[in-house]
Amino acid sequence: MMIKAFIFDVDGTLVDTRQLHISAWQRALKEFGLELSTSQIQSQLGRRTIDIAKTLLPENRKSDAARIAETKWRIFREFHSDVKPVPKTKELFNFLHKRGLDLALATSAIRGEAEFYVDILSLREFTSALVTAEDIQHSKPHPEIFLRAAAQLGVDPKESVVVGDSPHDMEAAKKAGMLAIGVMTGGFSEKDLQIAGANSIYRDIEDLFDHIEDIL
Repeated sequence: MMIKAFIFDVDGTLVDTRQLHISAWQRALKEFGLELSTSQIQSQLGRRTIDIAKTLLPENRKSDAARIAETKWRIFREFHSDVKPVPKTKELFNFLHKRGLDLALATSAIRGEAEFYVDILSLREFTSALVTAEDIQHSKPHPEIFLRAAAQLGVDPKESVVVGDSPHDMEAAKKAGMLAIGVMTGGFSEKDLQIAGANSIYRDIEDLFDHIEDIL
């Protein structure tokens, strides 16, 4: 297979935000008199906020989903100063860009947050597409977000690689007909990623960068 593009998830993959998102969810839910465990929230990470809210809420509270999602993002913004890029992210993008590959970001974050991430990561000069929660109708593991990214890049899905940290990423990538590369920085186990369809798994972006020639 000729690889022409890499499509990257962002949260948990390129920025270390797992615990920040869990904390924001727990605080938001508490404001609405709800309490869920870390593991319950962890299992949903990687999907759109509104869809996570709909999934986590009991049936008699589904109508609160939109307000809880808005509250979660408000709280998460308090943590912006704690958001840090994963090591070697810019170096990996620079390397792939110089190799002539098209690069995209596909994130379940809302556009305002996605733009914040792009600036934190300093990736504007390398990326040609950005797909966010507002651009899609279906959350991962539906393949829509990755298919839209490939379409924006003008590449065949079969010539695309997805890099993500969650089983939702891996499953969506496989459904899209893309090569699925997992990184273990989102709190999911190697087994979780394998079962979801990961073609290969790396410890983190730095480990992927060290072995990138194995994929190319």
